[in-house]
Amino acid sequence: MVNRKTVLQILSIILILGGIVRLFANETVFEIFGMKNLWVNHKYFIYIYKVLGAFVILTGMFFYTISKNIEKNHNVLNTMKWGLIIVGITMSVSGYFIELPLVFYAPDFIFCFSVALYIHIKIKSVINN
Repeated sequence: MVNRKTVLQILSIILILGGIVRLFANETVFEIFGMKNLWVNHKYFIYIYKVLGAFVILTGMFFYTISKNIEKNHNVLNTMKWGLIIVGITMSVSGYFIELPLVFYAPDFIFCFSVALYIHIKIKSVINN
């Protein structure tokens, strides 16, 4: 059975890789992921997308660091859980209200809520042990 340290490290690698993709995203990358019609060739959009990529990498680095000593860092994990819930809510509400097709934002908010739920379950097991 995979332990919680390994799961957090896998999540951190997924986040870091996702951030790197966003950091270097261009029209071709959008086309590869089936989102070509979402590409906006505007400098501010490109800037925001790269900044978002850097923040996703930062989040992955936090998860990796926390995984080194989950018991000691469970308070930080709790904060990350609530942060992911806020991000997931923002993604789902914003995507809905701007009438973005669900396929473009559902994976992101589902990922956020799933990781938050995993953290919630694991924090309880750390506190109860």
